[in-house]
Amino acid sequence: MLSILLGFLGYSILNIAQATQKIGLKLAKQKKLKGWTLWAAATASTSVSIFIVLYAVSLGSAALVGAMAGTGLASLAVFAHFVMKERVGKKEITGIGIIIGGAALIGYLAKENPQPTFLIQRLFIMLGIVIAAYVILWLIFIKKTSIAGIIIGGFAGALGGFIPLFQKISTSDFGKASAFFKDTASGQEATVWSGLLSIFANPYAIIWILISFISVAVLQFSYKRDKAIRIIPSFSANCLIIPVIGGVICFLEQLHALQWLGVALILGGLFFLTVKLKPKHN
Repeated sequence: MLSILLGFLGYSILNIAQATQKIGLKLAKQKKLKGWTLWAAATASTSVSIFIVLYAVSLGSAALVGAMAGTGLASLAVFAHFVMKERVGKKEITGIGIIIGGAALIGYLAKENPQPTFLIQRLFIMLGIVIAAYVILWLIFIKKTSIAGIIIGGFAGALGGFIPLFQKISTSDFGKASAFFKDTASGQEATVWSGLLSIFANPYAIIWILISFISVAVLQFSYKRDKAIRIIPSFSANCLIIPVIGGVICFLEQLHALQWLGVALILGGLFFLTVKLKPKHN
């Protein structure tokens, strides 16, 4: 349950920071120093969220923690209402309620998973397929600004979705055994240092760190194409789907049938939060 709560916290910070990045970029056009300072602070916050998710996946299932990616948008909607003074209507409240319900269902049925089986080759194949698919879509729709914005945001989210998968490996005994350096110091201080060294100085940690930088960079391209309210949900949906599917296919993690329902509810809540209904004409 703790890993689920940490996942919710991490992805909430991430989505709010992403919205703040968009605000900072817009503000920078009139007030450069203030705008870029805000953007830099928001970008730093995204790094904080990544480390919270890192701790979450070290405690639990990558699929379940990844499913919490959609809950961040509910936090963003609340942030937009109270901080940005944006209107939150019945549709948005319904979406938030559905997301919270889905997250609660996933958390209630969460149980301790056995040591996962890491099928590394499958993970790299999946990463290659996803990157190739999004690059092709990006090239196809490059001249259609609004569609391109959603695709680029989705691409950034898909890359972000691979972060908890590689984090899960890097924090496992398997990942730690692949550390580049072996600590030779002794005592309690050495234990802490060697633990951090084994988690961050292994090839899988290098991969998730690189992916996180690339994901942030790709997301900046999407901000120039469309509104944050359309981009961030695309990011979140992909950020949710990739670790759920990857956890099942690449780590052989298992989800209860009702937990799959919880994932579906979170995706449904994203729909309510982002899709505008066309007004009826008499």
